[in-house]
Amino acid sequence: MSRFSKARRDARRKADPARPVRRLGDALQVQARLTDDAGETVAAAALRDGEWLLLLDGRAAAATDSASMVLAMLRHVARRRDGEPLRLRVSPQLRAAAADEAAAHGRTLDAHLDALEAERRERHAPAA
Repeated sequence: MSRFSKARRDARRKADPARPVRRLGDALQVQARLTDDAGETVAAAALRDGEWLLLLDGRAAAATDSASMVLAMLRHVARRRDGEPLRLRVSPQLRAAAADEAAAHGRTLDAHLDALEAERRERHAPAA
C-alpha cells in the first residue's frame, strides 16, 4: 500500500460533492395539527405510503393503518396536555377516511372515536 494513498483518498472525498440523505418512501403529508394558542404545533398526524403516523416533537411516535385510530391518538394527546386548551385541525381527507372506517363499524365518527378511547382505557386499566 502506498504511503500517499490515504492522502489521495481524503483529497478525492473533499472534491466530491456532498450527497444528500435520501429518505425512502413518499414525502410526509401532514393531515392534522394539534396547536396551542400561540400557533405552535404540539402534535400532528401525517400520511406516508398509505400509513398514518402520529408525530410528537417532530418525530414519528406511532404508526397505524387506521385513520380513526390516529385521530383518537391526537384527541388523547390533547386531553393529556395540562394547561391551555389545544386546537385540532383535520384535513378533509383524514376526516373522510376516519368517517368511512366508523361507518364500516356502524357508528358515527364521534361515537367511533369515543369507542376507541374506551377501548384504550380498558386496555390500560390496572388489573383488579
